[in-house]
Amino acid sequence: MINKQKLPRYEMHKYWGKKPAFGLAPLIKKYSKPGDLLLDPFAGYGVFCSEAYIAGRNVIANDLNPIANFIEENLLDNNININKVLRTWTKIKDLFIPFVSYWYKIDGTNNLPISVLRDHEGNILKARFDRNVIPQEITFTQEQNEAYRKFENEQEITDWYPQNKLIPNSRISAKKEMTVADLFTKRQLACHARLYKLIKEYSSGAEQNILLLAFTANLANCSVLVPPIKTRGEMAQGAWMTGFYTGETYIENNVLHYFENRLAKVISGKKDYYSCIQKDLFSSNNSTTYKIMSADAKHLPIDDGSIDYVFTDPPYGDTVPYFEQSIIWNAWLKVEPDYQNEIVVSNSGVRNKDGYHFEEDIQKAFSEIRRVLKKDRHFSLTYHSLSGEEWKSITNACIQSGFELETYEWLTQKTFTPRQLNRVKTVKGDVLITLRNSQNNFHYTPTDKEEQEEIIKKHLHKIIDRQSADTNEVMIKIMEWIFSNKIIINDVDIYKILKDNFAINDNGLWTIK
Repeated sequence: MINKQKLPRYEMHKYWGKKPAFGLAPLIKKYSKPGDLLLDPFAGYGVFCSEAYIAGRNVIANDLNPIANFIEENLLDNNININKVLRTWTKIKDLFIPFVSYWYKIDGTNNLPISVLRDHEGNILKARFDRNVIPQEITFTQEQNEAYRKFENEQEITDWYPQNKLIPNSRISAKKEMTVADLFTKRQLACHARLYKLIKEYSSGAEQNILLLAFTANLANCSVLVPPIKTRGEMAQGAWMTGFYTGETYIENNVLHYFENRLAKVISGKKDYYSCIQKDLFSSNNSTTYKIMSADAKHLPIDDGSIDYVFTDPPYGDTVPYFEQSIIWNAWLKVEPDYQNEIVVSNSGVRNKDGYHFEEDIQKAFSEIRRVLKKDRHFSLTYHSLSGEEWKSITNACIQSGFELETYEWLTQKTFTPRQLNRVKTVKGDVLITLRNSQNNFHYTPTDKEEQEEIIKKHLHKIIDRQSADTNEVMIKIMEWIFSNKIIINDVDIYKILKDNFAINDNGLWTIK
């Protein structure tokens, strides 16, 4: 059975938070029909809009983050000439190889390394070479290290590269005065800068955008942000996920080698997408339309009651500060995000983005969704959080905006993060809520914090007393109850109430203490 979560069209870029396609297709079929107009106001990579477009729906993909719009454009574009992309890349590669060879050549060896192990001071420790069958590793001598360090220090980078300053944020290891250029070694920076220049000079239009998509997707993979997984070996590669932390050692990957790997994934993704919309690579006979917008989700330029179905995966609060981390991509594309209107919780001291403002902004965005959604049509959202803050903000926004609960379930992921697997007391997977834009009058029942805590504790007792349940099952029941009774949650941490008042047995099930 094919793992539909790893469809090639959704592996073209490493943007965060991609929802599994197998979980979205049934929603599209259930809550809309061919020809309907569907919206994702926080589209991100564009998985939902892609699946909806493939299913014959008209779609609006909206995201305030420029890199998200860029990915969506490349994903949904019907008219990219794959053969032209490959011909253009062959020309660029021929011009790029001598430059890469100049920077990566190691005295005493005939081939260029695909990966190099360096320490935090920049010393070169080991190199790995691709021998097609079994990779070969060599350890650098002190003389080789000193020779290369001397060579590197003497070089000047003449091509343009971004020097944007990161927003200081200790939570993601973004230090004051740190720049995008600091995320790369001098060798990586020079090679990225030359490759960028060649792409801009020798390509154009949609084909250039595809090459730039592969370029941006490769940036983090060829930066100082790639950690070794030491339990598997000194040069066993980890992956950049979030933040800008560099360890005692890191893997410096060869820009040319890994760009080719990434371009192959992009080409594979486009071919997969084309096969799904049942058209060849060079013509379009699909009457379904898509539109990509970069609007503030709190102020959508969409007519009242014009949307047939809305699905979204809203911001994760402080789990991922999307715009701050996207600077590694946006800076190279020479685009500036609208940081002021981003809906996020940021630990950065220079941004006024706390939990209070997050809840206020989510409320405004959900009110906009209700405004543009047709009466009695549906709005589905999915999110995952290990804290109580996002639960509270998103749940309150749903209730205050006047939506009626339709279903509350788990859109369980195929894989869990190590943090999820190691904590049986937390939820595993993403919660999926479907709401209806009801025409009924809406009421909610606010209560003070102490009263809420007591009410929630009593209801948790009823749930667990009836039958031992895991965290997912407990949360499903308590959240359904909160929605059904339209309770606006104050500063109440449901997880803390659960952990403080109930016990978990060896089977991972909650029981009465």
